[in-house]
Amino acid sequence: MGIFGLAPLILIFPIIGVLFNGLVGRRFVEYNRETGEKWSGWFAVVMALAAFAIAVTMLFALQANEFRAEVVVLFDWIRVGDFYVPWAMQIDTLSVTMMLVVTGVGSLIHIYAIGYMHGDPNFSRFFNYLNLFLFFMLILVTGNNYLMLFVGWEGVGLCSFLLIGFWFDRVNEKGEAMNANAARKAFVANRVGDLAMILAMILTFWTFKSLEFQPVFDSAIEMFESGQLVQFGTFEATLGGVLTAVTVLFLVGAAGKSAQIPLYVWLPDAMAGPTPVSALIHAATMVTSGIYLIVRSNVLFEIVRESGEVISFLGISSPDLVAYTGAATALFAGLIAFTQNDIKKVLAYSTVSQLGFMIAAVGMGAYVAGMFHLITHAFFKALLFLGSGSVIHGMEHGHHEISHGNHDEHDSFDPQDMRTMGGLRHKMPWTFRTYMVGALALAGIFPFAGFWSKDEILAHSDANNAIVYWLLTAAAVCTAFYMGRQLKMVFFGESRHKAADHAHESPATMTVPLMILAGLATLGGLLNLPFLSEVISDANDGHAGGIWLALEGWLEHSIAAFELSKEGLLNLPHTPLVLSPMIATVSTALAVAALGLAFYVVYGKRPKTAEERDPLQSTPIWWLAVLPLDTLYMKGVIPLFNRLADFLAHRLDWDFWHNFVHERIIRDTFVGFANFASDVLDRQGVDGLVNGAGQVTRWLAGGLRQSQTGYARTYALGIFLGTVALLTYFLWPFIVG
Repeated sequence: MGIFGLAPLILIFPIIGVLFNGLVGRRFVEYNRETGEKWSGWFAVVMALAAFAIAVTMLFALQANEFRAEVVVLFDWIRVGDFYVPWAMQIDTLSVTMMLVVTGVGSLIHIYAIGYMHGDPNFSRFFNYLNLFLFFMLILVTGNNYLMLFVGWEGVGLCSFLLIGFWFDRVNEKGEAMNANAARKAFVANRVGDLAMILAMILTFWTFKSLEFQPVFDSAIEMFESGQLVQFGTFEATLGGVLTAVTVLFLVGAAGKSAQIPLYVWLPDAMAGPTPVSALIHAATMVTSGIYLIVRSNVLFEIVRESGEVISFLGISSPDLVAYTGAATALFAGLIAFTQNDIKKVLAYSTVSQLGFMIAAVGMGAYVAGMFHLITHAFFKALLFLGSGSVIHGMEHGHHEISHGNHDEHDSFDPQDMRTMGGLRHKMPWTFRTYMVGALALAGIFPFAGFWSKDEILAHSDANNAIVYWLLTAAAVCTAFYMGRQLKMVFFGESRHKAADHAHESPATMTVPLMILAGLATLGGLLNLPFLSEVISDANDGHAGGIWLALEGWLEHSIAAFELSKEGLLNLPHTPLVLSPMIATVSTALAVAALGLAFYVVYGKRPKTAEERDPLQSTPIWWLAVLPLDTLYMKGVIPLFNRLADFLAHRLDWDFWHNFVHERIIRDTFVGFANFASDVLDRQGVDGLVNGAGQVTRWLAGGLRQSQTGYARTYALGIFLGTVALLTYFLWPFIVG
């Protein structure tokens, strides 16, 4: 095992942070706020950085191990008969990639949160939850089986509930607890995906008799090659048909966690939590779970693609359904982002859209492209969310200065409304510079990280699915437009509120992480440059290697479908790692045009205030701004589920299960048997036996009692008769002889 034995420390360090802030952190803050916040915040940061150090160690360990995966078994978790699930960590290039993203970006968010949450009465509780979030996300990406993945899956769902609703006691002007409501909405929406995950795991175990990744994949390949059918009692199904059901259920699970149509509605409302929470959820942790699940299950998806099985009522395979779902979500969410005025809501819908790019990529079999965009997106989306938090922080302090003591004005001000901003590039120069880098990376402008990863997905879609390509191209144009709109409204023009005039730059604990993330958002494309593998290969005498390995070559060691495709067992849709100059040129030109359109033509004439009509209101696109999506869910989707729940509760549960099964079958059968047991077995059988024994005993006792007369002659007669009997017994042989 060697150095891989250090792997469990990546889970131990965050849980130490949880215990510290849960047990003593709050006491430190209460005793001395300034010193206590330093202890509480920096202890959590150190634990996150220690976990990052372990992730880096695993990176070098894999390189020394020639990129071969290692399974570290901590203990036997579940062993019931033939059902065995270990608590084990799978250290391979895919899990280490996720570990680096989660702990690296997560550590920067921890550092940023020290400045952002300064003065909050629940400071230590916040960092307790942040470390807990890292702990569960690391369980999700390091587990070697679906059950461990599901533990992490549920854990990040719990942590999102706790962090989105962190300010659960805050209410809006209408008296609504928006934070608490948003937390509940996220929790409930994710339960739909979680149910699908449970059903998928049950079906997987039934089919392969295991939940460990490698045994499941090996069994799937063996059954696929042999044409073995799956038995469900007397019913038989093809492996392709069963895996179609499993992968569709995985898609539903991924749609819940990664906010895809129709389960995306929780993610925009998640903005109710503190901004570091938004960055952690949207960039490094929870929303990437669905993409990781599909990439980890790549063998199952490719077997479905190879088998030719289709979803009967759609006429397409489940991988194609994944791709279409992602592409449709990317465009739909991008259009909604056009019309948002909340700085964080724009980024929230942007996240939904960019997750659609990733889902579309992995649905087409472009697993490396999907992971590449996941990594670069983590860099620039964390940068943008933390940058928006810096803007909000500056606006709040600016408004506090001008309205100190005026509570009515203070309460009505919304520091997240972009219509109250403008001109902030002069007031917050470092926030502006770093935010500009993040916006250009998100828009896919050369040479920033988003350009490389987005165009790689577009290249794959152009080669494999024209519909997906055009949907994603349109979504990319939308991305550039709404980021140009946001940049113009927030940082350029004249200020539209006195709070913007009095805004100031954030402290170093907030701006330094922004600078680091800006560097990553600029250079992140180096991870998978098209020519990098060839350069490395030439430098190593034709053998790609070294720690600086292009992401394509790095991840191929974990994505089994690549190796199976080389062996001819699967026909993986694969585009060589070559950037298409035509696609890159067209997409960049469209992005620049969209930025210019938003920046100069639509919003360049003069700044718009909250009272003025938005230029987009004169276009058909504005209906998305006023589209009551929650109302549609409340009046369209939820009543259907309520009717289903009513049917299940009253007809199925009460009428059938309770009245018929319980009352008529179970109760009547039990009562009939109880009456039989009482009347026949108990009264006639048991009581008759006991009473009969008593009667026999009474009769025998009565007979014996008659022999006790009390007269001497009777006893003398008895003695005489007994003597005669004894003499007869002993003398009889002599008499007859």
